[in-house]
Amino acid sequence: MTFFRDLAASFQIFASNFTARFGFWVNGLLILLVLAGAGFFVLRAAAVSLKARKLDTRLQTPPRNEEREARLARRLSQAIQIPTVTGDEKALDQFHRWMEREFPLVFAAMRPIYTLGGGLLLQWRSPDPGKKQPALFCAHMDVTPVEGQKWAAEPFGGQIQDGYVYGRGALDCKGVLTGLLSAAEELLEQGFEPGRDVYFAFGSDEETGGRRGAANIAQEIRRRGLHFDLILDEGGHIAPAHLGNPRFPAALVGVAEKGSAVFQLTAKAKAGHAAAPPEHTAAGSLAEAICRIEAAAPRKRLLPAARRALVLSAPAMGFWQRVWAANLPAAKRLLFWSLRRNPQLSALFHTTFAVTQIQGGSAANVLPETARATVDARLLQGDTGEKILDYLKALTADLPVTVEMSSCQQPSPLSPYQGNIYQTVVSAAEEIYGRISCIPVILPAGTDSKHYQEFSENILRFVPMPAAPQTLAAVHGADERLSCQSFAAGVDFYESLLRRL
Repeated sequence: MTFFRDLAASFQIFASNFTARFGFWVNGLLILLVLAGAGFFVLRAAAVSLKARKLDTRLQTPPRNEEREARLARRLSQAIQIPTVTGDEKALDQFHRWMEREFPLVFAAMRPIYTLGGGLLLQWRSPDPGKKQPALFCAHMDVTPVEGQKWAAEPFGGQIQDGYVYGRGALDCKGVLTGLLSAAEELLEQGFEPGRDVYFAFGSDEETGGRRGAANIAQEIRRRGLHFDLILDEGGHIAPAHLGNPRFPAALVGVAEKGSAVFQLTAKAKAGHAAAPPEHTAAGSLAEAICRIEAAAPRKRLLPAARRALVLSAPAMGFWQRVWAANLPAAKRLLFWSLRRNPQLSALFHTTFAVTQIQGGSAANVLPETARATVDARLLQGDTGEKILDYLKALTADLPVTVEMSSCQQPSPLSPYQGNIYQTVVSAAEEIYGRISCIPVILPAGTDSKHYQEFSENILRFVPMPAAPQTLAAVHGADERLSCQSFAAGVDFYESLLRRL
């Protein structure tokens, strides 16, 4: 209460001084303007709140066909049982042969082009493409290792239990790959012919950057002179409870992805015995640099895509966050402050830094001559690796620390999120999941689509399968899994989208 009494007293002093200088009517008009502005803020927030209270939507899914669900689940299980950890060429070749056996109609109707590095490009010709440019659907065959993780299920067993398929790659990304091929196989069984040429690009090393798989597929696409109306890769997902609100399911469609840069910090000092240390050791200087970097993220900015995402997400937010989101861009600073403890949402506004590796010292009683740290930066659109390198150098300029950039992938361009192509994807999502809110998002992680940026202005990153937070949290971790029902619904989405194209 003391705070509010002090605030009221400060306001009274300010009002008295202002009245004495400018007069009662000017002061009254100023107060009325302030109250009107505050009322306008509240009214806009109240409108969003009223809309939120009226929401009672549930995520709609297609009618269940248990026989088809079981068949699709067994297919995904088989894909998981081939341990295509990045770099395992024998397993990758086995996976190629499995796809050819499991999808006979696909490999009969489409031309497979195997590229250097183990990538696969499938070409599905349209009998009458007209003037339509082709579409490209992407996924990757490789998965991350499982060493050091405690799984309840066998990581490469493809166990089907309690309505889920368990195993490494279930969601990232064999669910997407198998879903795409299953959709094409079912459409071919029905005699479907695409209205435009369709390509499928399956990379072999996405988990380590795609420098062999997707990069060589891109070289093949470049050689053919192709340009696509749509490129669809993995990315955002169907959130049954967006921002934790079960009354607000949403389709999170990635319209861009952040860049990625890796920086090396190196601190040097004189080596010696720890019994006579200098004022600052190499490790101490490095620690100071790390603390500065963690405490001084680049200035927050509100990109148009992020603003659109926040406005569409406002009904799922708490009251005060709704107030700020409903009054953007005027209230952006207050929104930044209110979301500062939410890492996922806060990352939409700035380049992020994460110190991931530290090295230095050989013994407990020996002063290290050199100490090193690795900083992983995710670059927001508008920043570049070079710009962030200069920023880090300025932060640590007075320390005996050098900063070098060891790798960099610049941020992707923003794809349109209001045009016909985006709306086609939205329409397919609404056909399968009902009148779900489709929200454009910027992905913090990278995909193979970064190698295809020159081939389309419409690159969307979207996994059309419902996934709860605990399911997403298991990606790259123990007990990765995908719901059989979600997987079947994802296949339905791909079929709907292929028909609409």
